[in-house]
Amino acid sequence: MQARILVVAMAIAVFALAATAAEIPSSADSTQLPGGQTGLAARYPGDVGIGKDPAVLMAEDFEMSPPVVQWMKPGGWFEPTFGPGLGMELTDHVPAAGGKRCLQFNLRQGKQGSGSMFYLFKPSDTVYMRYYRMFEKDWQWPKGYGPHDAMIFGGKWTAPTKNDFSIYADFWMSADTVVRVATANQKLGYDGWGAYLRQKYGPSPVGAQAFPWNRSKPEKIEPMKWHCVEVMVKLSTPGKDDGIVKLWVNGKLVSEYTDVPLRDAGHPDLLMNMFFLGPYFHPGSGKDQTHWADQIVVATSYIGPIAGGLGRN
Repeated sequence: MQARILVVAMAIAVFALAATAAEIPSSADSTQLPGGQTGLAARYPGDVGIGKDPAVLMAEDFEMSPPVVQWMKPGGWFEPTFGPGLGMELTDHVPAAGGKRCLQFNLRQGKQGSGSMFYLFKPSDTVYMRYYRMFEKDWQWPKGYGPHDAMIFGGKWTAPTKNDFSIYADFWMSADTVVRVATANQKLGYDGWGAYLRQKYGPSPVGAQAFPWNRSKPEKIEPMKWHCVEVMVKLSTPGKDDGIVKLWVNGKLVSEYTDVPLRDAGHPDLLMNMFFLGPYFHPGSGKDQTHWADQIVVATSYIGPIAGGLGRN
């Protein structure tokens, strides 16, 4: 009798365990993925000291004028149109995302951009890029594509559209945020990604060549409110469809793909090594207007939004 009761009890326990396991989200479920305050930034309130973390490849808070280096040289930023009254300047006239100052873009009517900056970092096959953006109260989105905003490049580089690898954080005139990829010197080329993504994953949410929002819909950009964007990319095994691309907006995962051919067989040694910040509005701006960037961090693990609230340190 006792043996029979034990067998029944064990069966009930096994059933309960199986039911519990069925309720646990799989590794593909967004509840199991980094988000919110679970990343590197959670260890550094206000991002203070985050640049010293061993996982960080670069960090820029614009509290001091960025070091300027010669074109395509490591160790700092490069931009000839940086300074008071020029295309880009440091400012404390608006609340910064962190600290007291941020980078201001002075976009003029009819112009497609007001400057760009790059930073070379230690080559890596896995990169997380997190930064903050804000647009003026009466911001007018240019009628058309853009801006191409922040990018990570890898391999041979001639221009933003002529390189081995590039991953973009892009905005759209509907105030939406997307992530897109291009491989101009690889098999799919620069323009081949639009058709590839549509066939494999479905239509782009806005524009062209963007990964769909398969996890959640991102918050729209609101004027005079800091907008946190984080992009993650892990290059694929050469010739394989196992690359990873993810996008978080304000700490919420909105896109996640784990079967992307980011490195073809002809580029087995390809690694990422450059952060590029150069907002570019294809049709040009309809008026003079201002926008800002702040708290840029590039790392080899998830970063997350600034801990402790904006404007600290």
